[in-house]
Amino acid sequence: MIMRHLKLLLVLILAVPLPAVAQTRTGLPALPLLPGSAIGSASAVTTLSPVLSLTGSLSAPSGPLSLSANVPTPTPQIAVTPAATPAHALPAAANEMLPLTERLDELFKGLDAKYFLPEGSPTAKVRARVRAELLAAARDYADPEPELMETVAREADKALVKIQDRINKGMIDPSAKIRVSESDPEVPFSYRPTRVGVYPVAADPFQWGHLLIALRAVGELSVDKVVFVLAGDDPRKPTMTPVEQRHPMGQEVLGIFAPFFEYSPIAVGTTLDGETNIFRILALNPQQGIEAWYMVGDDHYKLVDKNGNPDTLPKLERNYAMDMGHNTALHQLKVAFINREAPTAVVPTGLEVRFLDHVGFEASSTQVRNGHYTLMPHTAYDFARQKGLYGVPPAPVK
Repeated sequence: MIMRHLKLLLVLILAVPLPAVAQTRTGLPALPLLPGSAIGSASAVTTLSPVLSLTGSLSAPSGPLSLSANVPTPTPQIAVTPAATPAHALPAAANEMLPLTERLDELFKGLDAKYFLPEGSPTAKVRARVRAELLAAARDYADPEPELMETVAREADKALVKIQDRINKGMIDPSAKIRVSESDPEVPFSYRPTRVGVYPVAADPFQWGHLLIALRAVGELSVDKVVFVLAGDDPRKPTMTPVEQRHPMGQEVLGIFAPFFEYSPIAVGTTLDGETNIFRILALNPQQGIEAWYMVGDDHYKLVDKNGNPDTLPKLERNYAMDMGHNTALHQLKVAFINREAPTAVVPTGLEVRFLDHVGFEASSTQVRNGHYTLMPHTAYDFARQKGLYGVPPAPVK
């Protein structure tokens, strides 16, 4: 009888999972746990269940060994590793190995995550057009510069986010209008003063430095827009590209940044300087309140120029005091100097003065004319190619 019990006990020990079996008083170590595949199937355990129910607990001569009649079969646990979240940008080393267009696309994804702009907003549309310029340049330029193009994309996004913040707070209104040429129709009167930057440039051709500084000025100065006054033909500068080519090219470039940039032809047919043309624009809007920021490089932050003549601040103060058709009761004049030389001496003036940071890379139209084409937007490059300007090579024959 005892032998039959021992045989039955041995069968049960081999069939029941180890955690359900208590260690015997003899102190023998428990049997090692078998892998799930080595243990009998669920049906085999079920077959033994009636035996367990009838037996209850059994005692061996060396001491009792307790068996639970309703021991649950342990469910195997499967470890699940969460899927890794894809990053917005590749590691720098891997990114540099990509074709330039793909490298820029990766950068754009990261900037989208960092700098939010509302879908369909004017700022988002400008960002899309700037990126289209960079991608076209990446495909078209013989020797594009990836780092410079990435800097342009980053600086544009940072400026546009600040502009969007000003729009959200009601500080600027890019739909605001003023007359910027004699051919413009009358603009409806607004009780709200219009805030504009006035930026006189030759644009021969436009380069990214001009454009990023002006874009930054919209947010920094809280102006509704920047009006670019493109210089007319000047007999003193015989190598300057003629108005007939330079101004249409400039208008196409400024269209990338609409509605934040506006073109003014008021200098065409004259050799007047920017310090005079700003008052001609104000005179076109005698009944409209205007806060105008005159924008110029800080190499003009001095009383006299290199020829001993009055420089920007004295000229603006003199013209503001004269009757040039502007309305001193409605028109405020301020000056924003663009940091280039970082002057240390303070120039005495009664005008409000601000300084705008430089874009962080060297950029000039002279460099573009000497073949540094990555500095120019692709729209200007394509125009120059069609007109045979600045040594831009003709388009390859397909």
